[in-house]
Amino acid sequence: MSDTPDPGDESLRAPLDASERRLAVLLEQSQRLMAERDPEALLRHVASAARDITQARIAAVGMVGDDGRFQDLVSAGLDDAAAAELKRQLAREHDHPARRVIDHREVICGTNPAGNPRGLGLPEAHPPVHSFLFVPIASPSRVYGWLSVVEKIGAPAFSDVDTLLATTFAAQAGMVYENARLMLRLQAQAEELRTHEEQTDFAMTAGRMGVSYRDLGSTTVAVSKSLTKLLGLPDDARYVSRDELYQRTHPDDRARLRATVEKAVVDRSDFALSFRMLLPDRGIRWFQFDGRVTLDEARQPARVVGVLSDITDRRSLEMQFRQAQKMEAVGQLAGGVAHDFNNLLTAIIGYARFALERAPGDGEQRRDLEEIVKAAGRAAALTKQLLSFSRRHVMETVAIDVNLLIVDMVTMLRRMIGEDIELTTSLGPALSVVRADRSQLEQVLMNLVVNARDATTGGGAIVIETSTVDVPPPHLELKRGSYVTLTVSDNGCGMSDETRSRLFEPFFTTKPRGHGTGLGLATVYGIVMQTGGAVQVESELGTGSSFTVYLPSEKGPAHTSQRSAEPQRATGTATVLLVEDEQAVRELVRMILERAGYSVIEAANGDEAETLFAAIEAADLLVTDVVMPGQSGFELFNRLHTKRPSLRVLFISGYTDYAMFDNTIVEGELAFLEKPFSAEGLIAKVREVLGR
Repeated sequence: MSDTPDPGDESLRAPLDASERRLAVLLEQSQRLMAERDPEALLRHVASAARDITQARIAAVGMVGDDGRFQDLVSAGLDDAAAAELKRQLAREHDHPARRVIDHREVICGTNPAGNPRGLGLPEAHPPVHSFLFVPIASPSRVYGWLSVVEKIGAPAFSDVDTLLATTFAAQAGMVYENARLMLRLQAQAEELRTHEEQTDFAMTAGRMGVSYRDLGSTTVAVSKSLTKLLGLPDDARYVSRDELYQRTHPDDRARLRATVEKAVVDRSDFALSFRMLLPDRGIRWFQFDGRVTLDEARQPARVVGVLSDITDRRSLEMQFRQAQKMEAVGQLAGGVAHDFNNLLTAIIGYARFALERAPGDGEQRRDLEEIVKAAGRAAALTKQLLSFSRRHVMETVAIDVNLLIVDMVTMLRRMIGEDIELTTSLGPALSVVRADRSQLEQVLMNLVVNARDATTGGGAIVIETSTVDVPPPHLELKRGSYVTLTVSDNGCGMSDETRSRLFEPFFTTKPRGHGTGLGLATVYGIVMQTGGAVQVESELGTGSSFTVYLPSEKGPAHTSQRSAEPQRATGTATVLLVEDEQAVRELVRMILERAGYSVIEAANGDEAETLFAAIEAADLLVTDVVMPGQSGFELFNRLHTKRPSLRVLFISGYTDYAMFDNTIVEGELAFLEKPFSAEGLIAKVREVLGR
């Protein structure tokens, strides 16, 4: 009789069928496990699948952190209250049934005949536990937690097969859990890297910067996204040939760029240089190239890395700043020269006029004196232009309608430019008024038209336009507000960039020697800046030029001037305290005032004037220079006016720093007379002040 079991024996087939079914469940759950990417969903799946595979009433998955302390619990078959209590106990107590599983990767299988959960250190609310099985959830690198199944259905204890299935499934779970965590970490790092790249690209694009690198021996240059945009390359371009970059470099800078990089490779050093590039649709742009040569493991040059920055706008601002500094320095020099020159001219003109009064009616001596006065008058006009450029000319500001000013001047301007040049106007409607010195604004218009005439040879056209703008161009850096614009355009020869960069420098001219002083546009610049405005120039060679003056506008009616009659010989009887540090000017002014009948007490400086003022009984008027050694004319008047509030003042000067003036002087509440002046002008101003 054979001992081989009969395949048809039902007593053997039942256990075999059950094992096959459980193995099939294990394979199915393992496949589902491998597809799971969410760590939390993975733990829920492990608990549910382990309960089916081992045929247990309850399954739980406990997880620990890197320090081995309990973190979380996921259960299947355990009600919420019991699960919550179990979590609290595991978090509170370091000792629990799975401690050996975590610390030593042990598999623990056993029974609890009484079924009391307290016997296993479980909460009292936990269902009865007669059998239990604990296996580690781990990868080869570390233990992540444990899988526990309790209460074997249909048997008093978990079998060796149960243990094998649970151990196998938990090991797979450990590997999948580790992969899922790693995947999440990689995704987070990828997202962080993507965000960092976006932020870096945005920052570099906003800063007009880009990064490039080239491996030595290669002719291909890798470029960042920001550099791609900066150089006008296709959006998806990440590599460009070195030769193409050299072709985009300005021809005058190519050799220098190549030599700088090659020298840095030989020297294994950092390098920096500025150069120009020719970019499509953007023209010539300046770039700063800061580079570094990196070395390989053998300490040999391996790669050139560089940061390119578009510095075109920065260079433009630096040039404007240097130009402003140069203009300010020249302005200070011009103002100082004008101060001394005006003192001399005051004496020359004054004494020449005295001599004219005594000269014969039609003799050679009289003609010579008249020529002296004319020449001195031209010199006075020249110094006035210097003061206008240096913004040290005192403005007698009034509200001006620019359109009416142009209408008043247009006939004179047409005669000035000649019949072969057409002059037309296009005046904007309902312009606001501007506050400026009328004579200076007339000078601005005349100088611009003369400049346009000189640029328009052999016929041509000049156009004068006005308009109102509410938002001036940002690059002019004007204060917010409404501005009246005065534009003078011509279709003449135009200007080069080099000429345009020096346009407002005093004494700079493109005219032949002996033709022009080079102060016309410098005067325009000084006057407009002093009024709080700006000048914008647009010009190209062969296409003409356009000068636009921006003047701050204000509300209110225009000032209507009333022309006074021809000044008459004036006389007076008041006492005048005259303070002037220049002896020739002081003696001249004394003679003019005394000839007009005034009593004059003269002093050379403020201290002397204070001493004399204290000694005399009365002084009706203080006539004082503004800039003197020691205390200024302003300081002197303030001290004397405190002692005698009825004292009136007339300030005289050939050099006046606009910033020194109090609003009471600028707005006409205190009187000012600019040197050089005539005897008639001085007496008229004195009578005006005394008559207030």
